[in-house]
Parts: sequence; C-alpha cells; structure tokens
Amino acid sequence: MICCGIEIAARRAIFVVLDVEDGQVVDRTGRQRPLEITDDEDPAEVRRFRREAQIILEGWRPDRIGILQRRKIGTFASSGTTFKMEGLIQLYPHRPVAIVPSQELRVFAKEQQAPVTPRYAYQKNAYLLACYLLHQAEKA
Repeated sequence: MICCGIEIAARRAIFVVLDVEDGQVVDRTGRQRPLEITDDEDPAEVRRFRREAQIILEGWRPDRIGILQRRKIGTFASSGTTFKMEGLIQLYPHRPVAIVPSQELRVFAKEQQAPVTPRYAYQKNAYLLACYLLHQAEKA
C-alpha cells in the first residue's frame, strides 16, 4: 500500500510517499523537493504546476492520496493560491484525492506513534498525513 500525503503551505506543495514493505513503513519520498507556484495569475505557471504535480504522482502511483485541509477562515486562513493548488492536485485522474481535516490528524498523532520520522522538518505534517492514510488503509 503506497500512500501520498500532501501539505500545501504558502505557495508550495510538500509531497511525502510512504509504503509498507515486509510489515515496515518505508519512506519512498527520496529527495523530492516542494513543488512551488510562483505566479498563480500566469496561466503557463499554473499549467506547469499541474503538469509537474501529475508527473510526481504518476511516478509513485500511490494507492491513496491525501491533502491536509487548508484553513478557510480566521487569522491563519490560507490564500487563494493554496486553494488553486489544492484544486489542481485534486484533478489527478487515476486516484481520488481525500481532503483530511487537521483535527483528525491531531487526534491520530496523539493516539498513534508515527513509525517513521521526516527527513526534513518542513515535511512533518505531510509525513503524519501519509502515516494516517496508511493507518486508515489497514483498518479498511
């Protein structure tokens, strides 16, 4: 079972891919850098982001894909750019993309110990989301 957790923060999408091999959780992310969109009003830039996001997902062929839900209201509400990025990733045609509320992830983090640690600190939430998706797949 291959699961991809995605966190969209500011103008970048952070991808983490985890797999279960011989009962152990294995990080398949490698040196994947965050995918950025520099100008969300430039159609060529938006198409480039969508194309690159789909290439990333095609390369991994995850069984489950999840995006950490954006904050929609309040002081720390997400921008329109993150909304656009989320929508472009949701257009991936080969698997449904789940939107996972941050409160579900917080509850999961309190109840379960993550089996792996992120390679980079900025991947923390995407790692936790990928672990959550693996856990949900085991329960199903």
